[in-house]
Amino acid sequence: MNAPVTQEQTGQALAAIRDELRALAGTLPSEQFFRGSGERWSVAHHLDHLVRSNQPVASALTLPKDRLLPWTGAPRSFTEVQTLYRAALGGGAKASGRFLPDPQGTQQELLDRYASSIEQLTHGLTGWAGPDLDRFALPHPVLGPLSVREMLFFTVYHNQHHLQGIRARLETA
Repeated sequence: MNAPVTQEQTGQALAAIRDELRALAGTLPSEQFFRGSGERWSVAHHLDHLVRSNQPVASALTLPKDRLLPWTGAPRSFTEVQTLYRAALGGGAKASGRFLPDPQGTQQELLDRYASSIEQLTHGLTGWAGPDLDRFALPHPVLGPLSVREMLFFTVYHNQHHLQGIRARLETA
């Protein structure tokens, strides 16, 4: 996947990840889909975690802009945000609190909730003018404040990162 730059590319990247996840996870036997633990996440754990992390960003995209923090930092690229997140992971950052997965429901329900979280993100993007993505900030629980554009870069990379985790999980299953 090429690093997204525009809103359209960001939406396309998220849709491509969603489609690949559905194709990969949708055909798994239920037992394999749910097999895992808090230490070794199942496909269901990964999807539930992504829903929990996608939804706050999607909700923030629909807030009135006067309720958001101003962003005054220099804009960072997709690659810079990716590097920042990898460094945080390398330093021991892990999901915690409300972002810890607790998959509930059927395989199809989890897949549908994940797809819905992506749809909410892409829909939320439609209310933004490109320059505004660099004028406002959102808090990230590990990385600190990010511009809205950077948060979207993080969200794409985070979904991609967990897609890779699912692939790795299935290769060792």
